[in-house]
Amino acid sequence: MSLRENDILIGPGEGAYLPELDIRHKVTAGASGGSLKIEEWDLPPGEMIPPHTHTREDECSFVLEGEMKCYVGGEVVLARQGSYVIKPRGVPHAFYNSGARTVRVMEILTPGSDFEGYFDEYEEIVSQEMSGEEHMRARAELGECYGITWHDERIPEVEASFGIGS
Repeated sequence: MSLRENDILIGPGEGAYLPELDIRHKVTAGASGGSLKIEEWDLPPGEMIPPHTHTREDECSFVLEGEMKCYVGGEVVLARQGSYVIKPRGVPHAFYNSGARTVRVMEILTPGSDFEGYFDEYEEIVSQEMSGEEHMRARAELGECYGITWHDERIPEVEASFGIGS
């Protein structure tokens, strides 16, 4: 079997880009035989990815640029450039950029097969005009399909652990 370059090399700036989420697909589950999925995403200053739990995949975040606070299972760590953050399945986690510049992250998910398509479908949700409540409902419904639970009831606790609003 012969592999084409695009089957083994994804260059800088390559991969499908989702502008609303500011995520780029780097390695799809299809390209890895389902074993993993790799995304690159940015988190602007002052932004938080709310607490949530994956039930089907383990995650590892690698900080490419900047630094971010990470809430993993109730513990908060500051992940600086070059750091890895391990988020096993079943463990609630959230992120917050408390810095002055955008954080760039490489997200590795394994296995990738059950997560393939999630961000594409979520991109459709965030690109629609809807109320905050409608967005939370749509996000929760999508999460059910992919084994993700959003913990909006924990947002005040997580914000306090990040020092937001203090």
